[in-house]
Amino acid sequence: MAERRSEQDTALTQHPRVLCIAPAWNEGERIARVVRGVPLNVVETVAVVDDGSTDDTARFAEEAGAVVLRQGMNRGVGAAIRRGIDYAIEHGYEIVVVVSGGGKTPPEQIPRLVDAIKGGAELAQGSRYVEGGEFLRMPLRRRLGTRAYTFLFTLFVRRRVTDGSSGFRAFRVSLFEDKRINLWQEWLDRYELEPYLLFKALRLRHRVVDVPVTIEYPEADGIAYTKMRAVTDWWKIFRPIFFLGLGLKK
Repeated sequence: MAERRSEQDTALTQHPRVLCIAPAWNEGERIARVVRGVPLNVVETVAVVDDGSTDDTARFAEEAGAVVLRQGMNRGVGAAIRRGIDYAIEHGYEIVVVVSGGGKTPPEQIPRLVDAIKGGAELAQGSRYVEGGEFLRMPLRRRLGTRAYTFLFTLFVRRRVTDGSSGFRAFRVSLFEDKRINLWQEWLDRYELEPYLLFKALRLRHRVVDVPVTIEYPEADGIAYTKMRAVTDWWKIFRPIFFLGLGLKK
């Protein structure tokens, strides 16, 4: 098994096929800027998962050069990411990078995450709170909230986490050969899937590394910096920590 792992690592380092997934719901022209910002010398394909948008998100994405996967209805960011992972598995990609469809995670930084995977990590977690990382225009309540969330994440997973709520990450598709990581559960359709994946990868002792990234909140132009609803959606990102930490879910 160790020999097979070594062979896989070598092959991945030399010839990785990389898919960038951008979940998008009513992002309009912003999605085009995200797609155009993806470095195509690193990423083979950009897949925009249109999560039931009622605007021209899909058209802007296609015109910018993305493959558009249409959900048909709004199912949630977790279901959108899972759709992209299914596409990666079906088409033989080896690395997946997840970025924000709204531009909060500047895609020009993707090579940092991919390099970490090529260097041996199975999951590279983008962190604004490690040396070299930063955040721009992040509201105070968001700063406090992300710190508190990360503290709880560390407490429950029993391993140090620096930025538990960052959605900017890359991972090997082979990670899902571990059947103890099951993203294909309905309760992970919305904001639950991302913390679930990080929690399981850490708890199961997969190779997880933090990579410094910039998280960039929009200018004050009337655009909401998040589509999350207070209380109800906050619970969605917290409950994987509690459910997995207490052994209530797998």
